[in-house]
Amino acid sequence: MYNVFLVDDEPFIIEGMKALVPWEDYGLKVVGEASNGSEALKKLETCHVDIVLTDITMPIMDGLELIGTLKERQPNTKCIVLSGYEEFDYVKKGMKLGIENYLLKPVNEQELISTLENSVEKIEKSTNDEEAYTILRDNTIWRSLNQDIDAKEWRERVELYSLEFDSQKLAVVLMQISSEIEHENISFFRRRVEELFQSVCIINPDGELILLVSSNCEDDFKKKLDELNVLFAGYVSGKYHISVGSSVCSTNELYKSYQRAKELSSFRLVVKESGLITDELTKQYMQASLSTSYKLDDLKRYIVGSEQEKAFLWIKDSFAEINKSTKKVAPTRIRGFAIEIVTSIQKEVLSHANDQTVGIVKRILEAYSIELLVDILIDFIEGTFRALEQKSEQRSPIIHSVVQYIQEHFHEELSLKTLSYKFHINSIYLGQLFQKETGLVFSEYMNHLRLEKAKQLLKETHLKAGVIGKQVGYSDSAYFYKQFKKVVGITPSAWKAMNINS
Repeated sequence: MYNVFLVDDEPFIIEGMKALVPWEDYGLKVVGEASNGSEALKKLETCHVDIVLTDITMPIMDGLELIGTLKERQPNTKCIVLSGYEEFDYVKKGMKLGIENYLLKPVNEQELISTLENSVEKIEKSTNDEEAYTILRDNTIWRSLNQDIDAKEWRERVELYSLEFDSQKLAVVLMQISSEIEHENISFFRRRVEELFQSVCIINPDGELILLVSSNCEDDFKKKLDELNVLFAGYVSGKYHISVGSSVCSTNELYKSYQRAKELSSFRLVVKESGLITDELTKQYMQASLSTSYKLDDLKRYIVGSEQEKAFLWIKDSFAEINKSTKKVAPTRIRGFAIEIVTSIQKEVLSHANDQTVGIVKRILEAYSIELLVDILIDFIEGTFRALEQKSEQRSPIIHSVVQYIQEHFHEELSLKTLSYKFHINSIYLGQLFQKETGLVFSEYMNHLRLEKAKQLLKETHLKAGVIGKQVGYSDSAYFYKQFKKVVGITPSAWKAMNINS
C-alpha cells in the first residue's frame, strides 16, 4: 500500500475525492488531509506519504508553496495538482516543481486514476532502485562495523558508495527504540535522519538505526547530537536511547566507535529516561557489588516447596529494591545477578542446565529495562515449575511415595535398607531407580534436603547449630558441621551471621 495525502480548503472536495476513487484497488490508502499548505507540512513531518493531491488556491499557504517546500524535504514524494483555474502560469510553475499532472475541477475520474497509476509505477521503479542500492550500501557498512570485510573490498565500496567524509572526526551513533515500530515508519525515520544530518544512516538486522556522524569540532558534534535527540523526542512516543560511540579519525576505524556504542547501549537497563547515553553519563555508575536483602536460598525454597506466587513475588520485590536504590549500579552487575538466579536454580533445583539456557542468558543480556528483566525471570520460573511438575508426574508410583515419605521423615534415621523394608522392594533396585528418577544418589539427596532444612532453622530460630543438626537428622554434630562447610563453603554459625538480617 502507498500512502496518499489530500489538501484542499473545501471539505466537501476532500470527501468527494475519498469517494471518487476505489483507492485500495490501486494499492493506495488515504492517510491524512489538511485545509492548507501550512497545516499539511506540519502533519507531513510525522506522517510518511508517497502521493500528495493538492489544490492551488488556499489560505495561509497555497499549493505551489506546499509542493516547493515538500520537494526540498521529501524529494521522492509525487505531487498532483487539482485546480478550478486553467492558468498557464500555474501550470508552468507546477511543471518546474516536478508535478505529476495538473487536473481541472471537477476532476475527471479516469484521468485521475490514470495519473495515480503512472505515479505508482514511478514510485515502484524508484523504490526498487533505491532499495537495491540501499541494501548493498547498508550491508557493506554493517560488515565493516562487525569487522567482516577485508581492506581491499572496503576501499572499493567506500568509493562506490561515496562513504568518505571530509570532517576530521567520525562517530557511530546507535539509536534504539523500545516500542515496536512498523518497517515503513522506521524507513521514513531513517530518511529524515539522513536529510537532517546529510549523512549515512542504516537499519541493522535488529531494527536499530545506526548513524555515521561527522564533525570538525566537539561543539559541532554536541550540537548535532542535541538536534538528533530533539528529532527523536518529536517522533517517538515510547522510550528511546541514543548511544554515542567514541570519536575516530577514518572510516577504517568506525568499528571501534560502534563497539563502544554497543557497550554504552547496555546502560539502557538502568537509564530510566529517554535520551543520550554518553561516556560522561555512564561514569557515575559503579561496578560495586550488588546489595539486596533478598537471598537466593529463599527463592529456591519456594520453588522446591511449590510456592509459585511467593517465588514470583521474590523476583518482583528483589528487582524493585534494585530499581528504587539511589546507588547507581552498573548494568553488568544487575544482569549478572539475573544470570546467577538462572544458573543457581538450574544447578541446585533442576540438577541440570536445559537446552534453553543459552536463549535465556541471551535475553537477559539484551534486556533494555528492569521491567523486561523481571518478565524474563518470571517466564523462567514458570518454566521451572512446569519442568518440576512434569518430572514429578513421570516418576514411578513407588519413587513418588518414597520421596513424599522422605520429605515428611527426613529428621529420622533413613537408609535405602529401611525404605526397602517399608515399601517392600529390593534395596539395590530401589537405589538404582531412585538415582534414575531424581538425578541424585540417595545419600546426596538426603544430604541436600537436610542441609536446606538446617539453613531454614538457622535463619528462623535461635537454636544452636549442633541442636539443629540433630533436628534435621544428623546424629553426629561433628559430621553435620563437616558436611555443612563442605557443601555451603562456610560454617553454620558464619552462615547464620550472614543471613540473620534478611
